Amino acid sequence: MKNKRTAHLLAILLMFIWGVSYLSIKVVVEEVEPTLTAFYRFFIASIVLFFLMKTKYPQEKVLKEDKLRMALGGFFGVALYFFFENYSVAFTSASNVSILISSIPVFTLISQRIVFKEKFTLFKTLGALLSFTGIIIVVLSKDRISLFSSGTIGDLMALGAALSWVIYNIITSKFKGEYKSITITAYQAMWGTLFLSPSIFFSKLKVPSLPAALNILYLSLLCSFIAYILYIYCLKNLGATVITTYINLQPIISLTAAALILKENVTLWQVIGSLVIIAGVFLVNMDGKFNKEVFQEKI
Repeated sequence: MKNKRTAHLLAILLMFIWGVSYLSIKVVVEEVEPTLTAFYRFFIASIVLFFLMKTKYPQEKVLKEDKLRMALGGFFGVALYFFFENYSVAFTSASNVSILISSIPVFTLISQRIVFKEKFTLFKTLGALLSFTGIIIVVLSKDRISLFSSGTIGDLMALGAALSWVIYNIITSKFKGEYKSITITAYQAMWGTLFLSPSIFFSKLKVPSLPAALNILYLSLLCSFIAYILYIYCLKNLGATVITTYINLQPIISLTAAALILKENVTLWQVIGSLVIIAGVFLVNMDGKFNKEVFQEKI
């Protein structure tokens, strides 16, 4: 019980750290190519994580059966996720990205149905439909919509990031061995860095300005090093469905921060779309908390 209470508190802290990260990414990708930004971020985080892991838990080894899972976690949860996320922030607003990323719980729900054959209930079905409605509102919130406009491409990439994170959750939820959170984080970060490393050869290298460098450090040390350890701890103690629900705090934090710090124009439709997505996920999580005989009708 104590572990769960701690995990809930850490999940809230985690969402504040990640909620502000979209603003940091926005600042950095204006100077540094998006994939290279992700490489810098995880290269620094990997060094710190590896040193700390070997200092605190030098005897911990990864089982042969889990090595592929670690690599896949690095591919989907680091390389692919941040390829999509960084490019999405470069193409569209930080607020739009944070709102669309909050659709992760709905995609998690669908993946549970496909992978683990979990049945949809009335509340889960209504919640999923509401969240998809919210996504459509956000994507269409611009004055003009074009499938090939940079804003729409950015929105679609944000959804690609959300799907990558759902796959990452499935991969990271079950290992044959028992590992410390820092061990999983370190190996996945190193694999992610390796998958992102080709960006060195295909991007224009330049020394970032002081503000960009400070934001890279924030993304590396807080958002990748500390936050990933917190996330895996919360994932172990709360489960994928509960921890991804907390992601709905991110658009509120990001919308507020983007308006105050980046002076982004937050539209009424963005707010409405955000609220609709959150309402949808709220319905999903209310499932089973009411009278089962009345509400738990299987679809």
